[in-house]
Amino acid sequence: MNKKTNSSTTKKKSLGLRIFVLVLAVSLLLGIIILPLQSFAVESDTEAVIVTKFETGRLSDALLEAADGTDYNYIKKAAVSGGTLSAEDYSALQNIPNLEYIELAGAETKDGIIPENALPSRNQLTFISLPKNTVEIGTKAFSGNRKLVKVSMPDSVTKIDDYAFESCEALSDIPVTENITYIGEGAFRDCKSITEFTIPSNITEIYGYTFSKCGFSEIIIGPNVTSIADGAFADCNNLKDIYAYAGNAPAIAGAGTFLNVGATVHVYEDSLDSYDSWNVNNVKTSGDLTGDYPIAAAEPTAEETEAPEETASAAEETSETDASQSEETETAETTAEEAAAVSAESKGGVSIAAVIVIAVVCCGAGAGATALILNKKAKKSE
Repeated sequence: MNKKTNSSTTKKKSLGLRIFVLVLAVSLLLGIIILPLQSFAVESDTEAVIVTKFETGRLSDALLEAADGTDYNYIKKAAVSGGTLSAEDYSALQNIPNLEYIELAGAETKDGIIPENALPSRNQLTFISLPKNTVEIGTKAFSGNRKLVKVSMPDSVTKIDDYAFESCEALSDIPVTENITYIGEGAFRDCKSITEFTIPSNITEIYGYTFSKCGFSEIIIGPNVTSIADGAFADCNNLKDIYAYAGNAPAIAGAGTFLNVGATVHVYEDSLDSYDSWNVNNVKTSGDLTGDYPIAAAEPTAEETEAPEETASAAEETSETDASQSEETETAETTAEEAAAVSAESKGGVSIAAVIVIAVVCCGAGAGATALILNKKAKKSE
């Protein structure tokens, strides 16, 4: 009888241990499989915040409301419209650390100016559209955004201040229109991914280190440039062709202007002699330039046209403005809808993964507790 009881107790004990070991092994296995999926779901999460109306200086409140409890670390997109951005509002966007996409085309910026250091050194930013009334891009406004690939900006921009896009190493798509009259010192310094650039005809001076360390292979210098400062094209190692359309050679600061550059400067044959001073370092001039400057000059102002033409021009501008505003509205709505859809999908994915992990842990804990209770009962029976 005792032998049977001992045998039964031993079997129960053995069964309990087996259950415990089996449950533990299954729990660990599921944890190994599911936890990485949970991590992936969080990392690939593309949350979006959409603000359609805000008060100047109070964007932080609107963003907080739009986030609806979402951790700012997981927000990748922001679409802002329906208000005027101040310096404080750009700071509010800085508080969202991992933004990859910023849409501001539906908003305005105070006094038409994007302030100094508006959104510098964003680790993940790849795209930004500027407010629709932007006239001036402030000093270091977007400097250090090393992953920034594309900037969308309105034709109203006339001024790009010092170091505005310095060290935007991935920047390859930025529209530079004929309306731009000023590009500051170091504005595009170390923009390694810009492969070509046309300096607008309204630019008269190229400042120090404006294009230093850029990656372009060719550059077009507008016909109204009169001077080029020291270091303007220094260390542009890929630069091979410079097309200079000025009839009289712009004054350069000497060898430092084209430091470490080996390029051919193409000029009109009858202007070749005036470019003798450009034959420095490995730069050589050639009188083989033909044709006109490739970008037309800016349209004349209303004051320069006659009354009938002015009326027609105004009507055309009104029509274009209405069409532009309509397109902006549609774009903003589309962006908002897409972002919202992505946000909803990503939230669902993370929640499901979290529920699965919690369920596995609970089952493991319950089964483990059951096994321990069986072991205790077996010991008491002994």
